[in-house]
Amino acid sequence: MKTLSYISFIFLLTLTLLTGCETTRRLTSSITGSSNTDELLAQVPTEKQTEVHEAAFNLQVAEENSKLAEMKAEKASLQKKYVDYQQDLADKHFDAAEVKLDLAKVETIDKANLGEKEDNINRIADLKAKVLQIEAESIKLEAKRDTTEQKINDLAKQIEEQETKITNLQAAGVPEPVAGEVGKKEEGPGEEKPGETSAEEPQPQLQP
Repeated sequence: MKTLSYISFIFLLTLTLLTGCETTRRLTSSITGSSNTDELLAQVPTEKQTEVHEAAFNLQVAEENSKLAEMKAEKASLQKKYVDYQQDLADKHFDAAEVKLDLAKVETIDKANLGEKEDNINRIADLKAKVLQIEAESIKLEAKRDTTEQKINDLAKQIEEQETKITNLQAAGVPEPVAGEVGKKEEGPGEEKPGETSAEEPQPQLQP
């Protein structure tokens, strides 16, 4: 029984290792293939890469539209927060008005020398403290609401700029390829084009 379990364990371990190796091989092949594609494409004249240029342009437009969508989603989220702060603030104002009404009633009773004087004083103090607490909470909510409004305004400007950027990008269209060029391979520092000679090397002189 132990031998069978050991054999099963070895089989599963081997299968796992083989699966991992296969996954690694596919990933390496994918990366190598992408690099090889770019190298081969660099050998194709740019005027024959029309489809590639169009696809790259469409990708750029899609990327800018994606950024715009993210901005709008963030703006919508901020607008919801703004509305929530407004609602909370309205509730606080209602609570304050309700407490102030009770305060006015107790103060009126106290001024008329009605009820227990000590009870009136304590109730007036408690109600005034409650009003101050509600007003302090309202001030904090107002600050949150106002900062959220500022963020919305700033984001609205960014959205407008992004929309203008996309409009201009689409109006410009796909850049025209330059005929005769091959790919987009950049020359590294110190590299020389065929037929060019370094300025530091002495030029051969023709004998008369």
